[in-house]
Amino acid sequence: MDLRSPSSWTTASTGVSSYLNDQHIGDRLVYGLPSYDRRGLKVADDTAGEEVNPTTLDRTPSAAGLAGARAALGERFPAMADAPLLEARVCQYEASTDGHFLVDRHPGIENVWLVGGGSGHGFKMGPALGEHVAAMVQGSAAVHPLFAYGRLRPRLIGRPG
Repeated sequence: MDLRSPSSWTTASTGVSSYLNDQHIGDRLVYGLPSYDRRGLKVADDTAGEEVNPTTLDRTPSAAGLAGARAALGERFPAMADAPLLEARVCQYEASTDGHFLVDRHPGIENVWLVGGGSGHGFKMGPALGEHVAAMVQGSAAVHPLFAYGRLRPRLIGRPG
């Protein structure tokens, strides 16, 4: 399957496009991915939620979360509004308060670097971030203001990124 081709974004059973691209539905930010390996369309709510402890987070999808995903699916693809649910997961990830990476020295510990805030984007940006961090550690690059620790502000719950 060539995911670059829009013809790949159609499910055989419904004939509708199976792609959502960061759409605001009400106050929610929703995205989706095309069917891959016949597992079905992914619909996800990407709106920032409550801060959680990754060790104790309940990973059982909530009834409200499932209802929200089904509402988003029905809004974008009415023909799939009542399609069977094949699986549901809680996908936890980390993000900075403004949605940008954090790449800076720890403010209180000189030999510790903080690198994060990328979540799903961290994997694809890993090599470039690694080069940048190595250059900063070696003293040949400066902290980029967009990634600086000092720019972070408290996050507003329920607002995207």
